[in-house]
Amino acid sequence: MNPNVSITAMNIDGREFILAEVSRGMNQIGVFKYNSGLYSSVDVFFIEDEPIIKISNSSRIPDDSKSKQVIQVSGAEKCSDFIHTRISAAIDNYFNYSQGLMRSSIPILEMLSPGLYIVHESQMFPSDGSGNFFWNSYNNSRELYGSAVRNSIIGDKNYSPCFMIPSQQPSNFHAKKLYTCTDRIRNGVPAAGIAYHVSGMFSALLGGHHAATAAAANDADFKCLVVEPLQGVIYGGTDRNAKTRKITALTCPFINIPIESLPENALERFLITRKQAKPVEFPVIKAKISKSLHTVSKKVFPANVYDKMEQYPDVTLVESASAINSLSDEQLEALLNGRVKVNDDDAAYIVESNYFSSMSTATDFLQVNDTARFLDFTVKALRKEEDFAAHKYITERLLTFMHQDIFDFFEEYMNDESTPKTGIVAETAEKYVGLFKHYIQKRKDNEEGYNKQSRKKVENMKAITEAKGIATLEAAVRDVI
Repeated sequence: MNPNVSITAMNIDGREFILAEVSRGMNQIGVFKYNSGLYSSVDVFFIEDEPIIKISNSSRIPDDSKSKQVIQVSGAEKCSDFIHTRISAAIDNYFNYSQGLMRSSIPILEMLSPGLYIVHESQMFPSDGSGNFFWNSYNNSRELYGSAVRNSIIGDKNYSPCFMIPSQQPSNFHAKKLYTCTDRIRNGVPAAGIAYHVSGMFSALLGGHHAATAAAANDADFKCLVVEPLQGVIYGGTDRNAKTRKITALTCPFINIPIESLPENALERFLITRKQAKPVEFPVIKAKISKSLHTVSKKVFPANVYDKMEQYPDVTLVESASAINSLSDEQLEALLNGRVKVNDDDAAYIVESNYFSSMSTATDFLQVNDTARFLDFTVKALRKEEDFAAHKYITERLLTFMHQDIFDFFEEYMNDESTPKTGIVAETAEKYVGLFKHYIQKRKDNEEGYNKQSRKKVENMKAITEAKGIATLEAAVRDVI
């Protein structure tokens, strides 16, 4: 039977996404429980018959708030062209041909196992959430902070699973593909991919590995269509008896969907398909996992990709930013003026009662969600008196955030005779100006290297064209003679 996907466009709290009900799916992409014991469990993210990622929880006591161990064991480059064609079609249809979420997602949704899924667009970071480049960070099994199902800092609030685990092994990196993606970015084509949520803040990148690398190398944003299984439930009421508690919403990291907002009979179908289904190829996948498929690649990624990693948010920053939903300009102005409430008569705090925590959380939120307002807010904060409480935290954040506006502010600060020449801001200004000049020089060197490579490519193509032309002319002359 053919796959069947029913899609509903939704908007909750200003968040646009689609809810997809997959029935008779191909079950060629997903996560299944490989084994589960008293003190440990192993999940596997698979594509076709390849076990791509192993996710282990070895806690002595089952706990959804514990970090997991993650390792990449195989690569999607071993899968069929059928998979890659559909992934490429989904990316192109949405980001290049403006086909919309519904139409663009179909090629991917049909390959999933039966169940409910959320699909949305989100900015992603080509990082492992700890300052490392994502494509070669999973060679060894390690505990991944932020991979827990439940996050004690974020609590019940929603967030985007914005850090990535590769589905292709590093050996599949090709410099020529990187140059092609760089050309596209410089011609105004967005760097984009598609990802499948695996656990916590982490998603497996299905397609767009070279585009993500090019985005990091060229200071460009990287956006993805993110597919999230809708597997969690929220119970209403305070009754601890599970038999009498009622489900009030279905949930995934991105969104909570109230039961009344679901299509008819969607909850019933959710309860039927909630358990993870093993793929048809499970025996093959199991055999492959038992053999060590993992290999260490000797491929070298561009140096400026690693330099960029320090500028991406880490898991701790995203946790802090996700602890609040939004900040208005009025609330930010109040914080800058030393208040934790917009007005003294307000019952609610802007963030919390502690002023320093409010400032640092607001800074984190803006850095993750709104670069323009982050720049404006931090510069205004640093213009306050030297004993301003959040100076140290803000300057530490800025030292990993290279931007012309920040450089201009610090350079102006250093050249202004009326500003203090000692203290946190003065020390940071000197450091930042030096770091930024080094950063710009490296970008210039990389640009020159790229242009040299591009000229060489053009010259090679010209030589080939001329050679073919000469050969064709000689053949024509011979025919005439």
